[in-house]
Amino acid sequence: MKIIINYDFFNAILDVNEKLTPMKIVRNNKKLLIKYCSMFFLLNYGITRSIPRCLFILMFQSSGFFAAHYVHAKNDDTDIYKKVSIIRLIKLVSDLKDQNINTDYDSLLNSELLERKYKVQLNENKIPELMEEKYILVPTNDFNNNIKNVSIKQEHIIGSTDYVLSIGSPKKELKLAYSNSSI
Repeated sequence: MKIIINYDFFNAILDVNEKLTPMKIVRNNKKLLIKYCSMFFLLNYGITRSIPRCLFILMFQSSGFFAAHYVHAKNDDTDIYKKVSIIRLIKLVSDLKDQNINTDYDSLLNSELLERKYKVQLNENKIPELMEEKYILVPTNDFNNNIKNVSIKQEHIIGSTDYVLSIGSPKKELKLAYSNSSI
């Protein structure tokens, strides 16, 4: 089972469950934040020629930018991130049912993040990539309508727009334990 989507599954769940806050806007606009902060940084450095002053001004510019975005979203009284995430999750429920994972929209909203891992791997061109793996516990219904949890693994190469969902659970890793007692 592999489902390819173009959004972060767990962030979509958070967008539906949380109310509109400035952090929700930042989480959904990371690329915009990087683009404008780098542009403002270069502009500020060209004017001030001082990195501390440049960063100080950048702090106010970026907070003002997102505050204006937040006020605009609050005045419209519409949470566009929630609306888009609802549509995405409803479609994902049908995709999961096609893969024999019997869940519904309300159960999907009760999903929990089990673990997040990062690892560096080489692609086919021998260029290193940073892979993010999230393990999400999704409540499902079995044949007797009993609630059973299924672990879904989300793989994402940082910088790409593809997210791959599959069934998988985190592996237990053994760690060394140190004893304080002496023999």
